[in-house]
Order: sequence, then structure tokens, then C-alpha cells
Amino acid sequence: MAHQRHNSAAPFQVPRPTTATNMDENDTNKTQVDPTTKIRQVRWNEYMDGFMIISLVNQVLAGHKQSDNGFTSFQILKAVESVKHGYGIVVSDKNVRSRLKTLKREYAELSQLLSISSFGWDAETGRITANSLAWDDLVKVYFVLIEF
Repeated sequence: MAHQRHNSAAPFQVPRPTTATNMDENDTNKTQVDPTTKIRQVRWNEYMDGFMIISLVNQVLAGHKQSDNGFTSFQILKAVESVKHGYGIVVSDKNVRSRLKTLKREYAELSQLLSISSFGWDAETGRITANSLAWDDLVKVYFVLIEF
């Protein structure tokens, strides 16, 4: 039943260029347990991201103060509750903090890529745009950097 409720998530989708688009929807809402650590791993999707982000934005807009190093435990708890009630998946505060860290890293990578003059953003498709020469140049620079 929670599976049907995810369509009412956010009015936006969080673009994640590193996410595979051909994943089966049933695979996106399963959790995994690493047998060596017994830590519950969550496969996030754009709907879960939407519930989490909207909850955190609403907390900030409501005037709840952020801590110096990010969101407070109260704000993280509200995000956990939002994902649980909105999508039907139980996540922990560690899952939310880990996801925020991943989204921040992806945002930094995206910002860096968009700062290059030959790259742009197509808001309609939610994808980075560039011609093949720009991509070729980026790949050449990347492989030179990782060789040293």
C-alpha cells in the first residue's frame, strides 16, 4: 500500500546523475543488510529524497535553527518520520545523515561540472548538456589527473 503513495511526494525530482535509470521499481524500496556489519543499508530513490528534502526545507523555513555542523537531531528525526509516513519505508537517522552526505557530494560534483563553460543544464530533462568534444576533453583531463 505504501508503494502507491509515493506518487504524491514532491513537486520536483532530485536529479542524481550517478543513479542508474533502468532499476526495477521494486528494487528501489528494498533494504539490504551487510552480513559483516549488520548495518541496514537503504536504497534511496527520488521519492524518498523528495520526502526527506521537503521535510528538512520545511524545518528550516519554520525557523528551527540548524546546528553549526548541519541539521539538528530534531530535524533529522522529522525527516525520518516524513520518509516513513510518506513512502512507507523505515529509515534511521544514520541513513538520513548518510544520504545527505551523498547528496552534498553529488551536488558539489554537479556544480563543478556546470562551472565549465561548455556544460549546461536542461531543466526539462534534468540532465547535463554538452557536445561530444566537451565530454571527450573532460574524460582526457580526468584520466590524466588520476594517473598521478
